[in-house]
Amino acid sequence: MRSRLFTRLALSITLLLTFSLLTLGYLLLEDAQKKFLHERQQQVKGQVVTLANGSLDGLIARDYELLENWLKSVMPADFYAYAFLSSPTGKIISHTDLSQIGHDIAFMELDAALIRQKTYHNRLVEEVIHPVKIGNKHLANAHLAYYLDDTSFYSDAAAFDIILVLTLFLLILLTAVLLIVKHFLKPITDLTHIITATSLGAARDNPLDPWLLKRDDEIGTLAREFQNMIVRLRDSYTALQNEETRLRKMVEKKTFDLQQANKELEAFSHSISHDLRAPLRAINGFSQALSEDYGQTLDETAQGYIERINKGALRMEQLIAALLKLSRIQRSELNKRRVNLGDLARTTIQRLREQYPTHNVEIHIGEGLVVNGDKHLLSVMLENLIGNAWKYSAKKAQPRIEFFAQEENGETLYCVRDNGAGFDMRLAKDKLFGTFQRLHSSREFEGSGIGLATVQRIITLHEGHIWAESEVSKGACFYFALPV
Repeated sequence: MRSRLFTRLALSITLLLTFSLLTLGYLLLEDAQKKFLHERQQQVKGQVVTLANGSLDGLIARDYELLENWLKSVMPADFYAYAFLSSPTGKIISHTDLSQIGHDIAFMELDAALIRQKTYHNRLVEEVIHPVKIGNKHLANAHLAYYLDDTSFYSDAAAFDIILVLTLFLLILLTAVLLIVKHFLKPITDLTHIITATSLGAARDNPLDPWLLKRDDEIGTLAREFQNMIVRLRDSYTALQNEETRLRKMVEKKTFDLQQANKELEAFSHSISHDLRAPLRAINGFSQALSEDYGQTLDETAQGYIERINKGALRMEQLIAALLKLSRIQRSELNKRRVNLGDLARTTIQRLREQYPTHNVEIHIGEGLVVNGDKHLLSVMLENLIGNAWKYSAKKAQPRIEFFAQEENGETLYCVRDNGAGFDMRLAKDKLFGTFQRLHSSREFEGSGIGLATVQRIITLHEGHIWAESEVSKGACFYFALPV
């Protein structure tokens, strides 16, 4: 990490300096080149004026030899392409290239100097033309041209020297900058070493170097904040260890209590299964024997008492069976897999139709009722929910039961709805899912009062939640949600 930071800074600074120096060198060379071209053009302009003024005598005397010598004298440099004099009618009077004398060119009557570019022997030249006059009389035009492709103010050797100087300057500047960067990165590197090697245990024995803490810049501020953070973390770690110890002891105690409760629950279940059922079987057996052996000698009232004893014993047997079932559910281990609740609901409906063939119920089961859970427990849950819907809608002229799913606030809700007796939500608030809690009398609807408690235990085991909405005589809807 430390080397990467230095490498990135070094690379960034190198690229920035290189680009800056190259750009600066290019701009300086371009500026010098423009100045050189301007000076050369001014030089040529002065030279063509000299050529024009110096040719007056030769033109007046018509001394062409004098004009030829004069043309040669004004072209001392290699960058000149040619020089010549032309008459106002466009005929070349004298030319540095003697073969051009006598040729015609385009007629030009000038009042001032003219500059134009043209091609000469496949090379680009700039030609400066100046009129030769005495008073208002136009004697001739002086032409002087120079090569534009030979106007670099520096040679290849000079360009190499410039590049070499720029490279040396770049290396010196880059070395200085990198040394400065390394100097300023050293405290950060040292602090990084300390932070990397620091643990809560090591922080007690290896505090930060005092020189880092005494710095009055951002690095010193960072070091002091890190030192304070270590102190706070150390205190928090100590408090966390104490809390962990306390929680561990609490968990151990709760685990022990839970194990004891489970043992007591198992003992209770065993007691219910054997100790309570045996007297019930005796009561039920003796009452049946009494009815069979002495039924003819007993009056109607006594027969009614025996019947009530039998019903009470049967009722108690059903309650014991329900309690045992609830107890087993609370101790169940989930075997989760993908379960189609729609198929489970159809199986439950089929069983109810066979048990109550005269109860004609309209059934609607939706699609997409697939969840992840324990198939056996979910089947018990639906048996209780659909069984309640079947029971409480039995007195309706057109009983109807629906089981469907709907999306709400990003959650899938499953609903078992009926149009039966319903209940008062105010009365059901605290006892709807309680054990042995009933909202209707046993004379209206039979039941043990454990069905909804069983449903809630199963939903809780699946880490879901359940609630109900209902109105008296308008049916009920039980909603439940299971985690994905």
